[in-house]
Amino acid sequence: MSGNARRRAELGQHFLAGGWLAAELVEQAGVGSGDLVVEIGAGTGVLTEALARRAGRVVAVECDPRLAERARGRLAGFGNVRVVTADALTLPVPRRPFRVVANLPFGSTAAILRRLLGDPRTRLERADLIVQEEAARRYAAGRPATPETIAWGAWYELRAGRRLGPSSFRPPPRVGAAVLVARRRDPPLVPVAGRRGFAALVQTGFRHPGLPLRRTLVPPFSYRQLRRLARDLGFALDAGPGGLDAAQWAGLYAFLDSARPGKTGREPVG
Repeated sequence: MSGNARRRAELGQHFLAGGWLAAELVEQAGVGSGDLVVEIGAGTGVLTEALARRAGRVVAVECDPRLAERARGRLAGFGNVRVVTADALTLPVPRRPFRVVANLPFGSTAAILRRLLGDPRTRLERADLIVQEEAARRYAAGRPATPETIAWGAWYELRAGRRLGPSSFRPPPRVGAAVLVARRRDPPLVPVAGRRGFAALVQTGFRHPGLPLRRTLVPPFSYRQLRRLARDLGFALDAGPGGLDAAQWAGLYAFLDSARPGKTGREPVG
């Protein structure tokens, strides 16, 4: 096995079995002629070709130089595609609104999600990502919740889409896959300007993950405030931080934010 082949195996990289499947996935993603689409892990260009037939512009990223060269040959007849040999984890994202459609190496799923969803200031509008089915279901459910997935949920709605069996790939993986769809919320649960304050609140709640929120969030809330918020937002005071979803954390943050000096409408915090 060559070094690149070994690396692909370690990352869990499995290519789509055929162009017909790629075309169906691109159609189901709703890609249109006005879209700028970034593809991560282009491989030999099977999915890239389907994207090129529907998108306005495609930037296909492939870290393996030999695979990137094969993709360039396959896509030579398309004027709206650029194949970039680079690591998607370090490549700058577009400054204009863009989408991502990608068949991700299974071993890189978490790192790529952090890259795409970690900063709400980026112009990402939607991502359709083929990942392990178990991962797609877990991220879509937001369970178990972590500070990271709660932050993603504040700005993106995540859901699990189409399932793909092992026969959909070459080589076939040992497990099934599914499309994880991340769509930017409009409006977001938390304003982008509040991203740092929101992250700080969530980190406060998770500083002792084994303790209930009535212990970790008093302060910044008084017990009376937290009890009322628990009733209004629908969580138990004895819940741990991972027991709340992004919307409930956003409700807690909105209360704190409204009580900042200069804002009115809520009782002071503390």
